[in-house]
Order: sequence, then structure tokens, then C-alpha cells
Amino acid sequence: MRRILSILAACAIAPVLAATPAATPETQAWLESQGLEATDVKASDDFEAVVARVKGAKDTASAQERVVVFAKGKVAWQTGPKDLVEPAQKFTLHSVGRDLDGSGQPQMHFSGYSGGAHCCTTHYVFRLKPQVRRHAVYQARNVGGTDFMELPGRKTPIMISADDSSANEFAPYSNSYFPMVVLEVSPKGKFQFAQDLMRTRLPGMAPPVCGQPAATANPWLKERCAEFTGTKRKARTTEVQAKLREIKGSRSADKIRWEDYYATGVLSAIAAEMNRHAYTGFAPAGMSWLETVWPGNDTVKVAFLEKLRESRAKSVFADQLRILATDTR
Repeated sequence: MRRILSILAACAIAPVLAATPAATPETQAWLESQGLEATDVKASDDFEAVVARVKGAKDTASAQERVVVFAKGKVAWQTGPKDLVEPAQKFTLHSVGRDLDGSGQPQMHFSGYSGGAHCCTTHYVFRLKPQVRRHAVYQARNVGGTDFMELPGRKTPIMISADDSSANEFAPYSNSYFPMVVLEVSPKGKFQFAQDLMRTRLPGMAPPVCGQPAATANPWLKERCAEFTGTKRKARTTEVQAKLREIKGSRSADKIRWEDYYATGVLSAIAAEMNRHAYTGFAPAGMSWLETVWPGNDTVKVAFLEKLRESRAKSVFADQLRILATDTR
């Protein structure tokens, strides 16, 4: 999972490696007066944002990190419990002043990490004018996500992320398959699928984002795009069929258990293939594929489909998946 997080972050490496600018004298004076120090500073036009922590703090709890926004040298806003969907121990300031929703207005993007096993990163977009207020939220959980990137000819930037809603359902967490998602922020204040970059023309095709050089500079996304090549799809189908025959040939139907399928990795492989179809707008084609490799309705298959439906229903993208399946624009 840490590998997924680090590779997903690859498309935001440039901003991270850039030298962190020093806070303005007015901002620095305010931080000193509050016993705080800045760990990151980003500025644009009349706005300056900092990630601030208690000066000299030895651990995350005592650091009491917060994001503070200054407008023309004065404090305009800082994070509080009402601004966050869950408490955060660490903050990452991604950008200040960019137009992320196509509204023509400056916004700020930061993420908060709550800590704990497999948990939890939340991305926030705040509008800066006429006052600082929360605009959009994406609870990315353990996947993380990245900064936004610009693509030629697109009005709004995109974020490459993944959906971990099926983690632990069909394989251990570290071996679970997380479908790729491409996100954008709407003017109404919602992280949503950039459908024009996810929906394919035909089942099995690579999503349109895979044709964008700026996006596929991300190694993780490049790997995901490569999964759609014809030879790899055929090889996966052949392997799944072979594993199913092996399981069914080893004992009578009434003796086969969920664990037999889970332990061999075949459930994970089947779920991954069906999700490749669903997250490119062709969930029914995924069901058709399933019937070719796993015909009939044995008890394990029925349980698998139920768990797959449950995992999609609990996804933060559940509504978006339904739209992707039904909206053919």
C-alpha cells in the first residue's frame, strides 16, 4: 500500500522538491507571537497560506498542526473542527491561488492525514474569495491521491487517485486491487469523476486518460493503463479459467468453500477485471465476461457478487459509478 501511495504521488514530485519560500515578515511576526513555526508556505497574489505547528514540538500530538491563510498580511482563516470532516494530525499544502473548478476564482488545496492503520487522507478545496470557505471535500482514505495537474485543452485540472472500497474483500489489504479514478472539482463544490477521461468507447479499451502524456508520466497510472492491452487481458482470462478449473476439480461442489477461491487469488483477479469494466463505463460487459469464465450460480459465485455490490455501494464514488454506468454522453 505504501508503494501505491508513493507512486501515486509521483505526478506531484515537482512541487514537493521545489524550494519552500519563506513567509513574509508580517506572517512570520504573527507566527512568532503565537509560538508557532511554518513547515510549508505557499503564496499567490494577495494570499499566503502556511502549515503551522507549535514551535519545538516533539511529536504530532503536541505540534497541533493547522493551516492558516493570510490576506494582505492579516489572518483571514485557520483550520478548526467545523472545517474538517475528521481530525487531522498532519497537513500537506498542495496549492494556493489556482482555479480548480473552472469558476475563474482562486482556491486553495490541502490535505489532512488523521493517522492510524489504513487511514486516512482527506483532500479539501477552499475558495479564497470573497471569504475563505470550504468548497469541496474528497475522503481518499488510505489511497491518498495527488496534487491536481493541468491537461492541454481542459478547462479544469484533474487528480489521479484510486478507489480502495474493495480492500480486504477479495484479498488481503496489501494485495487488493484498487481501480484507477480521474477526479475533477465541479463549480458546485464536488469531487467527481472526470468522465471524459474515464469512459471508454468500447469495453476493454484503455480509458482516454491513458492517451495523455502528462498524466501517464505517473508510473502507477502507466501500469494501470498497460493492463488494458489485448494480450494482457487474454492472459488474465486464461489464468482465471485455469484456477477455477483447478479449484472445482479438487473436490465436489458441495465441499468448495469461499476460502478455496480467496487463497488462490482468483477472487481478487475476477473482481479486478470486473472493476476495470465498471470504472470505464461498462459494468454490464463485466458481468458478461464473468459468465464466460465462471458460468452457473454456485454458492461462492453468488457470495462474490453480493460482496462486489456491497463494496461498490460503500465506495465514496458510489453515486459517480451509477452515473458512469447510465450516462452515455
